[in-house]
Amino acid sequence: MQILKFPEGFLWGAASSAYQTEGNNTNADWWIWEKSQKRAEFLKTRQNPAAQYISGVATDFYHRFDEDFSLAHQLNHNASRFGIEWSRIEPKEGMFSEEAFDTYEKILQSAKFHNLTVFLTLHHFTCPVWFMQKGGFAKKQNLEYYLRYVKVVAERLGEYVDFWMTFNEPEVYATHAYFLGIFPPQIKSAFTAFKVVNNLIAGHNRAAPILKQITGKPVSMAFHLSDLQPAGPLGGLVKNLAHYLANEYILRRTVDACDYIGVNYYEHHHLTLFGFRKHSHTSHDATDMGWGIHPEGLERVLLYVQKYNKPIYVSENGLADSKDIKRERYIKDHLYYVHQAIQKGADVRGYLYWSLTDNFEWQHGFWPRFGLIEIDREDLLRRKIRPSALAYAKVCKENQLEY
Repeated sequence: MQILKFPEGFLWGAASSAYQTEGNNTNADWWIWEKSQKRAEFLKTRQNPAAQYISGVATDFYHRFDEDFSLAHQLNHNASRFGIEWSRIEPKEGMFSEEAFDTYEKILQSAKFHNLTVFLTLHHFTCPVWFMQKGGFAKKQNLEYYLRYVKVVAERLGEYVDFWMTFNEPEVYATHAYFLGIFPPQIKSAFTAFKVVNNLIAGHNRAAPILKQITGKPVSMAFHLSDLQPAGPLGGLVKNLAHYLANEYILRRTVDACDYIGVNYYEHHHLTLFGFRKHSHTSHDATDMGWGIHPEGLERVLLYVQKYNKPIYVSENGLADSKDIKRERYIKDHLYYVHQAIQKGADVRGYLYWSLTDNFEWQHGFWPRFGLIEIDREDLLRRKIRPSALAYAKVCKENQLEY
């Protein structure tokens, strides 16, 4: 058994997104899409037809935020990443909701009351309906609407925010919404997806100085970064190309406008000339969703981004594990490799598990259970702390890992 100490002031906590927890957001594109014929056709391809795919009240975080932050504090978290919904704040073009601002102010005040360092995400896959009717991020001129939203939020809520995140996983949003056709508006066009990626890059680079000027707080985004390893003949060439497209394209073009780097890590792939090796986990264990568990990959990702000489925060890392039989080992194994990366020079300053509670997991619905805290959907959304959450709480309290 080793005692691995983390740097003084290390941030420990969990992450979530607004739409996945708040529920009942009738002005969001996802809310409309969930009930559309296109969504119904898409669900025919799902492998879990019994799952509930309508977000509804989600976890009702919009009303039960203080309960959730209290539980996070009880679990020794000192940081929390969550989001706000543009479609609540600006439900109609140019009309800003005082009711939404009042609620989000109370949410942020609650987080601060529970001594949580706040990472606030401004865009996490969802958009106002009116914005999408104008073409969304597929049109560069529409960035002016996003930047106006950013400015208003910074002026109204900036005093409560410690770290800003302009976008969550822009590469995932662009590919899922505009290339794979999994998210609304369910378009399948490589050309449009490429335009969206570049517009999100421009959006971040223009939003960052606005946030810095108004609030003086650090700005970045949550980058979806994967560990890619070559396999078989020409696997190295495939790996290098995939690494550039998946990990480097956006990061290289936005890092100068980032004060830190947010790392979302879930995936490890063995790449061959013919694509991914099945399940990409040879002898690795897998999550409930079939994703390979490969904690060593997180160390490689952290050492890769260290070349940019920015502070690093693991802004998401987690697994679907409904029986809570793998989560404790998963967290500890990944933290071991976070510590290894720190020992090798990576300036990692925090770790946020995904997620605090079970969520509405986008196209997968409610069946994947990522939460440290179970949401009992059969019992008035009662919160139940899982055993793995208590094991993680010990790490958070002691700022060290017994491994």
